[in-house]
Amino acid sequence: MAWQRKIPFGYTMKRGELQCCPTESAAVKEIFRLYTDGMAYSKIAAEMMRRGLRYHSHTAEWNKHMVKRILENERYLGEKEYPPILEPEAFLRAQLIRREKNAYTPCPDYIGPIREKAVCGVCGGRMLRDTRAGGKPRWYCEKEGCTNRRYIEDEDIRTALSDRLNVLAQTPNLLEWFLPQNIEEPTLEAVRIQNEVIRELNKAEPGQEYTKMLILVCAAEQYSGLPDYMPYYQMQRLKEKILTQSINAELLRELFTIAVQEIQFTAHGSLRLRLINGKTLEADGKEDAKCPKAQ
Repeated sequence: MAWQRKIPFGYTMKRGELQCCPTESAAVKEIFRLYTDGMAYSKIAAEMMRRGLRYHSHTAEWNKHMVKRILENERYLGEKEYPPILEPEAFLRAQLIRREKNAYTPCPDYIGPIREKAVCGVCGGRMLRDTRAGGKPRWYCEKEGCTNRRYIEDEDIRTALSDRLNVLAQTPNLLEWFLPQNIEEPTLEAVRIQNEVIRELNKAEPGQEYTKMLILVCAAEQYSGLPDYMPYYQMQRLKEKILTQSINAELLRELFTIAVQEIQFTAHGSLRLRLINGKTLEADGKEDAKCPKAQ
C-alpha cells in the first residue's frame, strides 16, 4: 500500500491550524544543511533513520524520494497557510545545487552508435557516458576498480573516430580476412539424432512425420556448428567499394557499421579501433599487421 502524508513533513495540525512540528521542522533544516554540504539523498535518508526520525508514523523507513520531496517543497518558505521553516537563502542554495546536478547535456544522435561499441582499452569492460559534472561529457569504465575515465567533448569523439575511419579507408589491407572454415567435429547431439534417423529409416515401416522431424532437427543441429560466413562476405564487398569508390561520409558510416567491432578508450584517452577480423587500428594511426588464422 502506498502511504502519503496529508500534511507535509515539518508541519502538524492543532485545533484546525497548521503549525510547525518542532522535531520535524528541525529535521527539515538539517536535511537542507546536509544536502548543501554535499550529502546524497540516500545518505540523508539513512541519517534520518539513524537518528530515529519518522517520515511516516507507521514506519521508521526513509528513502531518497522522501528526501527529494522535502528539498523541492516551497511551502517551507511560508506559502499560503503554512508557517515558514526555512530562510529563503537556505532554500535557494539547495535549489541551485539540485539544478546543477540535474543539468544533463543532451546526448547527440551521433554518439548513440559510438556508445554501443565503446569498451575500456584497459580491462575490456563497457565504457559508459554521463554528463553529471556540470554538463561535461564523461566516459568511464563500468567495472568496479577500473580507473579508466576521461572527460571528452562529444565533437572531439566524433572527430577522432572520423580520423580513424579515414585511415582505415586508406588501408584496405586491414579488411583482409580468411574465409572461415568449419573444422569442428559434429556435436554429440548431432551424432545422436543422426543415429536415430538411421534407426528409423531401417524400420520396416518408418513413421513418415517422425522421420521428417528427425531429419529437420538433425540438419538444424549440424548447421548450428557452422561458422557465420556473412561478416566475411560483407567485409569483402566493403573492401571492393573502398578500392573502387571515392571516400565519402556514407562509405565511412558503412565502414563503421560493418568493420568496427569495438571502439577502445585507451589508458591515455585516445581511441583504438578493433575490427571484426581481430585486427586493430592504433590511436596513432598505425595498424596491427597480425591477421587471425582461419577457423
